[in-house]
Amino acid sequence: MVASDADLYRGHILSWLLTEKGERIMRPRYGLKDYLFTAVPDLDVITAEMTAGLTEYIPECQFTLQGTINDLGETVITVFWSYLGEDQLALNVTF
Repeated sequence: MVASDADLYRGHILSWLLTEKGERIMRPRYGLKDYLFTAVPDLDVITAEMTAGLTEYIPECQFTLQGTINDLGETVITVFWSYLGEDQLALNVTF
């Protein structure tokens, strides 16, 4: 089976989401800031930072992010994305 371009971009998005900033020596700004022990005063700040980072490193895709806090007090960010105008399956990040 051959992977489609959308599958490859999904992999790029997951890579960006699962990489902590500073983890890649040659790309210190690549990846998601670690919010694990950070008080989250406003989810809009986090979603804006994530949207900017994803757009910078994966400009071929369009992103819309939504943030919520679940019953366990965890922050859940849903990444809605599209490639070539086609909506793709949303991805969730929990921290």
